[in-house]
Amino acid sequence: MESLIRDLEDLKTFAFVVQERSFTQVASKMGVTKAAVAKRISGLEKIWKTQLFYRNTRKVVPTREAELIFQKVNSVLESVKELENSLANKDELEGTLRITCVSSMANHFVSEIIEGFLEQNPKIKIQLIVTDSILDLMEESIDIGIRVAMEIPVNLVGTYLFQNRILAVVSPEYLKSNKPILSPNELETHNLLYLDLHKDLGFSGTELKLAEVTRKRNFLSNDAASLVQMGLKGKAVLIRSFWDIEAHIQSGKLIPILTDFPLENFGSVWVVHPNNRTPSLRMMEFRNFLESECKRRFNL
Repeated sequence: MESLIRDLEDLKTFAFVVQERSFTQVASKMGVTKAAVAKRISGLEKIWKTQLFYRNTRKVVPTREAELIFQKVNSVLESVKELENSLANKDELEGTLRITCVSSMANHFVSEIIEGFLEQNPKIKIQLIVTDSILDLMEESIDIGIRVAMEIPVNLVGTYLFQNRILAVVSPEYLKSNKPILSPNELETHNLLYLDLHKDLGFSGTELKLAEVTRKRNFLSNDAASLVQMGLKGKAVLIRSFWDIEAHIQSGKLIPILTDFPLENFGSVWVVHPNNRTPSLRMMEFRNFLESECKRRFNL
């Protein structure tokens, strides 16, 4: 039976062509001829029984099959690189990490944690994909996702970071111009700022839900940053995840209220990766660094 993989150079050539979209550039990068690159790709197409690239005079475009194969090939090459590094007793991590999270996380703690990780690991390259959409990590070739979730999907492996506590807060200016808010039902007379996904959260010690005490809500948005800015300006009572407003609370720009009647947690924050991909050393190191930094930053 013919082996599906003749040598690592075949895999490296394939991976480089996917990344560079050019036989000429790959040949220059590998120090071989363009014909040698084409021969390796043709050999892989024959062995794998599928077309890997669409070719024209200007560029080389991976087929859908090639994009799917690339994810697995890249994982193999990264594992080989880590093996070589460990055998050479290298202490420094190398390679690329692709990480995704929502914009509010990126702005308030993830970017700073990444900065600290890169300072300790200068040979690592990190690509941060910021989006409020839930991306398919395998489909998008993403190594790590940082997400708020009630539970982890079956196709992912998750490491718990912290509970997603939801706080009700106001600015000092708002407190000066309004009576103290002593119980959740008193929110009925106040303008409220919150994301729709939090409307069914209940207040501990009561049977009230947030939606049930909402009578006035003159600014609705799916953008958490806009809600926070409105709360900072003293326009309303703000209800947000603690990690998004922790810095404002520490500085005194926002003051927690209703501390005797805390809102239910809205799931937890997790770091996740695909369950069919063995985590690389740099993935595990970043996950551990993220976990320890979150504990330090949020006093967990």
